[in-house]
Amino acid sequence: MKKTNFFISLITILVISACASTDPKYRDGEPTSNFNYPKNKEIEKTFYLLGDGGFSPVGGSSKGLTAFKDYLKTVEESDNYTIFLGDNIYPVGMPKKEDPDRKAAEYRLDAQLDALDGHGGKVIFIPGNHDWYSNKLEGLEREEKYLKEQYGDKLIWSPKTGCGLEIKDIGDEITLIMVDSQWYLEDWDKSPTINDNCAEIKTREALLLEIETELKKSQNKTIIFALHHPLFTNGVHGGQYNLDKHVFPSQSEIPIPILGSLATLIRTTGGVSIQDKQNLRYKSFVTRLETLAQKSERLIFVSGHEHSLQFIENGNIKQIVSGSSSKASYATLSHDGLFAYPEQGFAVYDVFKDGSSWVSFYGNEDGKSKLLYQKEVFPAPKEYDTSQLPRQFNETVTTSVYPKDETEKGAVHRTVWGERYRELYGTNIQLKVADLDTLYGGLEPMRAGGGHQTISIRVQDSMGRQYNFRRIKKKAVQFLQTVAFKNTPIEQQLENTVAEDVITDFYTAAHPYAFLTIPTLADAIGVYHTNPELYYLPKQPRLGKYNEEHGDAIYMIEERPEEHWLGAEFFGAPNHDIQSTAGMFDRLRRDEKYNLDEPAYVKARIFDMLIGDWDRHQDQWRWAEIEDEEGNRRFEQIPRDRDQVFSNFDGAFFGTLRALTGFASQFAVYGEDINDIEWFNISATGLDRSLLQNVGKETWKEQAEYVQENITDEIIEKAFAKLPQETQDETTEALIENVKARRDNIVKIAMRYYDYMADLAIVTGTDKDDFVDVTRMKDGQTRVKISRNKKGKRAEVVSDKIYKKDETKEIWIYALDDDDEITVEGEGDTYIFTRIIGGQNNDIYKIRNGKRLKIYDHKSKPNTVKEAKNAKLRFTDDYEINTYDKDKKNFRTGAIIPAFGYNPDDGFKIGLETVATINFFKRNPFSAQHTFGGGYYFATQGFDLYYKGEFAHILGEYNLKVGANYTSPNFARNFFGFGNETPNLDDDRTFDYNRVKISRFGVTAGFENKTPFGSLFRYMASFEGYEVEATENRFITEDFETGDPDFFDRKYFAGLDALYRYESYDDVLNPSRGMKFELNLGGQMNTAETSQTYAYFKPYLGFYNALTTNRKLVLKTKVEAHLNMGDDYEFYQAAQLGGNTGLRGYRLQRFTGKSAFATGADLRYGFDQFTTRFLPLQIGVFAGYDLGRVWNDFEDSNKWHDSYGIGFWINSAQAVNGTFNLFKGSEGYRFSFGFGFEF
Repeated sequence: MKKTNFFISLITILVISACASTDPKYRDGEPTSNFNYPKNKEIEKTFYLLGDGGFSPVGGSSKGLTAFKDYLKTVEESDNYTIFLGDNIYPVGMPKKEDPDRKAAEYRLDAQLDALDGHGGKVIFIPGNHDWYSNKLEGLEREEKYLKEQYGDKLIWSPKTGCGLEIKDIGDEITLIMVDSQWYLEDWDKSPTINDNCAEIKTREALLLEIETELKKSQNKTIIFALHHPLFTNGVHGGQYNLDKHVFPSQSEIPIPILGSLATLIRTTGGVSIQDKQNLRYKSFVTRLETLAQKSERLIFVSGHEHSLQFIENGNIKQIVSGSSSKASYATLSHDGLFAYPEQGFAVYDVFKDGSSWVSFYGNEDGKSKLLYQKEVFPAPKEYDTSQLPRQFNETVTTSVYPKDETEKGAVHRTVWGERYRELYGTNIQLKVADLDTLYGGLEPMRAGGGHQTISIRVQDSMGRQYNFRRIKKKAVQFLQTVAFKNTPIEQQLENTVAEDVITDFYTAAHPYAFLTIPTLADAIGVYHTNPELYYLPKQPRLGKYNEEHGDAIYMIEERPEEHWLGAEFFGAPNHDIQSTAGMFDRLRRDEKYNLDEPAYVKARIFDMLIGDWDRHQDQWRWAEIEDEEGNRRFEQIPRDRDQVFSNFDGAFFGTLRALTGFASQFAVYGEDINDIEWFNISATGLDRSLLQNVGKETWKEQAEYVQENITDEIIEKAFAKLPQETQDETTEALIENVKARRDNIVKIAMRYYDYMADLAIVTGTDKDDFVDVTRMKDGQTRVKISRNKKGKRAEVVSDKIYKKDETKEIWIYALDDDDEITVEGEGDTYIFTRIIGGQNNDIYKIRNGKRLKIYDHKSKPNTVKEAKNAKLRFTDDYEINTYDKDKKNFRTGAIIPAFGYNPDDGFKIGLETVATINFFKRNPFSAQHTFGGGYYFATQGFDLYYKGEFAHILGEYNLKVGANYTSPNFARNFFGFGNETPNLDDDRTFDYNRVKISRFGVTAGFENKTPFGSLFRYMASFEGYEVEATENRFITEDFETGDPDFFDRKYFAGLDALYRYESYDDVLNPSRGMKFELNLGGQMNTAETSQTYAYFKPYLGFYNALTTNRKLVLKTKVEAHLNMGDDYEFYQAAQLGGNTGLRGYRLQRFTGKSAFATGADLRYGFDQFTTRFLPLQIGVFAGYDLGRVWNDFEDSNKWHDSYGIGFWINSAQAVNGTFNLFKGSEGYRFSFGFGFEF
């Protein structure tokens, strides 16, 4: 009775507390009224923000929509924007017309449109996750169609159904970026037509790169980034719950105490739902967006998803959450919220003419709109004070890129890091001064620019032609942020560190002025080019706000290839347009009238190799579009950004790195040859394979000979005479000789590269109906001919090439979209392995010779297989396999991971792991990965070795896993006997007494599937052998009664193992919220005595929970167990506790039993990250407590062992991490530490 009363009281308290939490919440110091909204300012544009509005009761209207309708009566009609932020129809989007829920769905859309009550302006609907729930893309198309029928052209459905991104310029001062965030979170394998109508964005990475580009373009504007899922939230999807959820965890009104708390804890910390911010894919998406947003000064994210109103400032990122137009749920402030309201309402975002902006939040009071909160989001941009800047300048200035003292290095530094071109960076040169008022007739700054390492500013002349001013001194921390830490905002923490110094010195491998030689060299062979010039750019009034980051430094200026340069001879005299690489690819797919001048492109690529330009990714090219009299359009390449030519990465460090890992081989020493042709061209090989559909080895040889014959010694000397006079020294003379020597070798270099590149051929059709004809020929040759299909006849030829077996090992043919007819025929003696990927729509297959041929096409879409002789058909909805990705790189990478540590049982230990990753056709997420590793243990003089291999998509979504391991005869583990109260004789004996030398080897094989949402499924078979050494004067020989005459003989075991694991952390190295759940079960059998078998079951559950709003104080809790079933197991297969397993204050494997249980908790505190001279560093401290015991059938023990202790952890830039522990159990103190590094 007392227990019943207790639970009734508890439930009553929780329900009352839940009912009392619906008032607005304000951060301390935030106004609750009299918000000082600037009523007299002129508004540029107003945006009404309403999310999750699709749950009005049929026949009525939600409170949020009612309040919005009332609000619109108080404002004048104008050309403003109403943005519905997703979840426009509950519960499952727009069903089919015959569905009984269709009328309710239509009504809920109508209710949102009715709230506008004819108010003018544009209306935008963005899809949310619930809009996807009705047959995914089909439901979105039904919803879009219905809205357009009701509202016509005034309504915008964005982005286009099945696409991820749409960008809209609103006047000159505002950019609206709209992202379908559910598109990103979706499992694309379940939507075969996704991205079918999206011209340039076919991958998630392509979306993020386009967003990065757009943020740079719009840096001078107010950017409104609209997406359904918020980056930051203090609501339910952010892991915040009201107390009542611990009793009522579901929609049901049935109380479930205790289990309700566990369910709430799992969702709060685990991110088990992809709709929660803690989920692995959701988290990776918003973390990347957060990193991209760091440099945008006026960027606001607006979202729904949470059924609340929130305004959040997380660092310099602002987030509006307005998702309570028709539903309400819990929200709080946490550490970054300024305002939260867990009831229905909407938000208004006003952008003013002066660039400032305000947000206003409204709720519903008695059917009327009620102002709850107003806040200035961005102040008006400050004008840079130019009054003290000079307006007249000297004609020339003498200066250097770096101060001379920064380039003067000692002998050790020069030996390790090389000479490079460091001296040139500290050499004073005389430069013309760039006065923007007069240069090129006057130049007007447009916006800041730059890539991953350069600092630049875009300007235009009076004719609208654009130029780039690029600073010669590059920014090291920008490179580290965008390349090494692209998923973690870290740029500010890297400033003034050794890492920045190293990268700054790294840049001296590039010749600071070598780009000046390129026009002369390029003109000699007809390769298009920009015309860079060198200037000193002083701070000056014309630079305006850009004086903040620019000026008073050496810059180069060059033309920016774009439409205003039509007709320019040095760009190939384009008469139609100048395209980006993505734009060219889109047009090549779109229509056969587009084609590429392939021989000219080959010549340009050979020129890249001559000048040592290794950084030739797709953004380093623009394409002159030239239209002929018949309307056909030819693309010719315009190379740009020549800042890496003649690079010289000498020194012992890079020499060693090149020997250890292939990736470093692209950072080479410029000389007469290219030592690693594969890695030198890694950034361009994918582009080469995708573009070169018709030419073969003969063309490469012809173009190489042309380059060799026309770039004469005189041309080279003339080109280098363009360098500043002060740099004309022995370094330049040596470089000239190297260029001549490489010119003499260029044919051999080109042939070697062709041999490597031609090893894999990639052929593409068009997005129209095509004939794909594959003919097997004699001598192992394969002809691939693609023609347009017009009325069933072979028309214009898209590509036609014969591939030779001694050159090409594999061919990938992408038929692309529309209905294609694919024929494979012909007989030969040997065959090139060929993959044909059909793409979208109904393809017809006539396979008359299917030897060494694989066909891939969609499983859920119609295809017609008329003949399939010997062919292997794989019909699958695997998006990555079926989709042509021009950015897909086929390469190998390596990583080296050293580690070291200490504990009393192993003593000091060192380890090394190398990981080789291969990326080819099938990936999950790679094609194959090989891991080799080992460790040495000083206390026992033992070592272990291991190998792990993983191969993608061997069994559907499952990868093949194989492994092998070996321990030396001296490798030792502890054994104190079976029992929960076994004695420890360390005081009387040495540590060696309980050490058991065990030689072990094993092999494993099985399958594993890692989902993108955090789950892992693994099924393995194993075979292993153990041999225990009968070492004298040890416990194992003196005090242990084995009862087994074969105990010290080698024993062999076969086993099966199944594992499920789910992990999710907000920060892997320093979690403030996270969960790990694991179930491991299996069994083993003695192969000599097959009746000796046993099974095991090992569950684990652990949580991280922040206890304070700043998320620095965190409680880590865990429970784990090991249960053996059956008695036929050896001591090294038993359940054990101690050290790293359960009880940190005891020796490793201190207690051994048939089963074991342990629980523990750590109270952790993480200090703010701070910058050291070497790297940014974060330190945390913790105090922990462990409790556990083992059980044996023969033993009657009620004792529980515990240990407690303290420790600290450090991590630096996600590359170095370590933990130090000091714990005490009943047998004394135990100190241990471990460090790990990753390169």
